[in-house]
Amino acid sequence: MKVALGVVAVALVLLVVALAVKPSWLGERLRGQVETVATRALGHKVTLEKLDAHWFPRPGATLTNLRAEGEGDEPVFIEAPRASATVQLWPLVRSLGKDVRVGAVKLEAPRVNLVRREDGTWNYEAVGKAPGGSSAEEGRETSVEALRIRDGVVQVTDRQAAGGTAVAVLQDLDVDLEHVGPGLPLEGSLKGAVAAAKQNVDVDFKVDPLPTRKPEPGQPWPTVTMHLRGRDLSVRAFRDFLPPSASASFTGGLVDVDAQVKTEAGHYVLSGHGAAKGLRLRGDPASGSFDFGARVDPANPRATKLDFTRLALSGPGVELGGTASVQVAPVRVRFALEGKELDLSHLLGALPPESQAQSSSAALPASLRARLEKVEVDGVLGLASLRHGALQATDVKAQAKLDDGVLVVQRGEATVYGGRADLSGTKVDLTKSRPAWTLKADLEGMDTARAFQALSGQSSLQGRASGELHLVGQGLDWATQREHVTGGGSVRLRDGALSTADLGATLAPVLARGLTQLGQPGSAERVQKAGKGTRLRDLSARFDVRDGWVSFSEPMAFQSDLGDGTLKGRVGLDQRLELEGTVEASKDFVSSLTGGVVPVKAPVSIPLTITGTLKEPKVSAGSPTDIAKGLLPAVPKALEDPVNQARKGLGDLFRRPRK
Repeated sequence: MKVALGVVAVALVLLVVALAVKPSWLGERLRGQVETVATRALGHKVTLEKLDAHWFPRPGATLTNLRAEGEGDEPVFIEAPRASATVQLWPLVRSLGKDVRVGAVKLEAPRVNLVRREDGTWNYEAVGKAPGGSSAEEGRETSVEALRIRDGVVQVTDRQAAGGTAVAVLQDLDVDLEHVGPGLPLEGSLKGAVAAAKQNVDVDFKVDPLPTRKPEPGQPWPTVTMHLRGRDLSVRAFRDFLPPSASASFTGGLVDVDAQVKTEAGHYVLSGHGAAKGLRLRGDPASGSFDFGARVDPANPRATKLDFTRLALSGPGVELGGTASVQVAPVRVRFALEGKELDLSHLLGALPPESQAQSSSAALPASLRARLEKVEVDGVLGLASLRHGALQATDVKAQAKLDDGVLVVQRGEATVYGGRADLSGTKVDLTKSRPAWTLKADLEGMDTARAFQALSGQSSLQGRASGELHLVGQGLDWATQREHVTGGGSVRLRDGALSTADLGATLAPVLARGLTQLGQPGSAERVQKAGKGTRLRDLSARFDVRDGWVSFSEPMAFQSDLGDGTLKGRVGLDQRLELEGTVEASKDFVSSLTGGVVPVKAPVSIPLTITGTLKEPKVSAGSPTDIAKGLLPAVPKALEDPVNQARKGLGDLFRRPRK
């Protein structure tokens, strides 16, 4: 802007000189000189369609179609259909052309096109770097009494992005400046529309005095005051200033911002407040607010840190608050958040459909936004409750880092159904529309009855579970994504009981029929069942997860009242069962079954098959004849009464454990 004012000032010097010499050819001669001076100053070829000079009512000129051309096929750097300026004649004459005081400058509908080239350079970098220098221009002092800009537009084109993107960053721009010149107390106001159909940003400011150049070390900086008001700022446009991984969560809403800048002890102090209304958090309604502040050393602005306090975000399944800070160089974000609850189905659910018009309305060039992906973001999170559907964890404490759009839990622990879970190493890729996740969990002492009751509505499996889990998936819609989850792990169950299946109730009648086939008619009587339930004192297994099934990579070992057992096969993530194995009936079991009449020197294998579901498992044993032969290979006919006793003992043995 200062360069443009200098160009106008030099042009007006030429104007006054030409007026004094020969007004009749003033316009044509001055047009060529203005083009030459402006080209050298802007570093871009400048052309004027027309220049009309005038004496009255004040000396000045009107410029038509001012254009600063772009390089090659780049768009025009600066263009203004119409510009006008007046000059104060007496200071110019008194100083012999060195004191140029422009009375008023007005630019109508100017457009500025900023271009980031494929090599990373910008088209504005040539401004102020004209080769050589005009000795005739040295020593002049230039000031502008008033500058007016109406209906301006600033546009950015990024040629590093695929196909290039052109975005109107600021439009409907109105600027009013007073006392523009070195050493003068600059005052002004700016109004414009940011991603809106009408003006929604209003800035008032004062710089006293306006410096000629950057102050040397030890020299004072000007006193600055400013007040900024933003109303109904689109979150969709604002989110482009965030790393894309973070911005994807905010899909709509409006923000109001009020900020002030004042000067204290040579530093510029920023403070303000913001509030979000009609916020859309991954499509769900939400609201938020924040305070912010910073202390800027103008001699070292890269050391600035912007602090956010009283952060609050509230919505369905989200209740968070805390603080955050942004360090300028190197760019680094720190956060400390805590809250009552966080529902992952809202935070990590699939993004709602986004129209092409909405998705392409980024306020920053794509390449600049991609660079923001590299911003280092980390902090701590504390939650009273973390939920996803029926799954719930409490007392969650985590230290996390955002690395190239991937949220990494560096250290994390939580209480899960009475046990503890270490979640360190868990990752979530937030750059995906359906976030990709890697779950790493070490469990210790989880109450499986509480877990199954919460997840399936029935405490099918009781006991305390520990183990390791490593799963990889995408999205949180379990019904549609469970077929694609992969991974594996191990599990150990202590003091367990399967409440939905009764191995004793299944084996007793089969054994009774087998004994009948061996000539023991008394054993055909009905074996009484005493309730459902099978004790599993100790169970351990290793498994793989693929194609919607948990497959045991080695036989699952368990201990029960019948004896030791193993199972192989798989369990569906939809709770289906496809298991088979054996129970090694212990000597004590056989002895209690027969009242000790039939001696057994080693455990006897009983084949098992388990199908159905976890809620309603179907347990079947081998054939009665084979089982009976294996258990009682030498039962004499004279032992009919002991066999009946054994049948009764079998029923008693598998009674549901009493609480």
